[in-house]
Amino acid sequence: MLSKMQKVWLWIFGGMFLVPEILWSPIFNIIDSFLQNSNNVKVFRSNFFTNPDNIYPLIYIILLQFVGILGVSIILFKAKVNSRLKILLVPIMIILTLFTGLILYIVYSFRHGISF
Repeated sequence: MLSKMQKVWLWIFGGMFLVPEILWSPIFNIIDSFLQNSNNVKVFRSNFFTNPDNIYPLIYIILLQFVGILGVSIILFKAKVNSRLKILLVPIMIILTLFTGLILYIVYSFRHGISF
């Protein structure tokens, strides 16, 4: 079972990931853009983050999501919960953390555009 403090932090970290994802879907937009097989990529959900001028707020939001999902992963990894639930949730959270970290790295490295 989780202590009261762990539950509070789990909700805080979960909110750090879910609220931006529900409002703007930056992670799903980027994953969807990579999965489309064309030169004319259609954005899943258009918002102000799809504008190239707003790259720094996008980096901030993805960093916030990364910290949130990393916190959820750590709390679930350390928690003494049902082993079946832990076996199901921990790998999903780790994969989601890796995807979010990779997207954060890609967005940060291309913040000045692609140039050689």
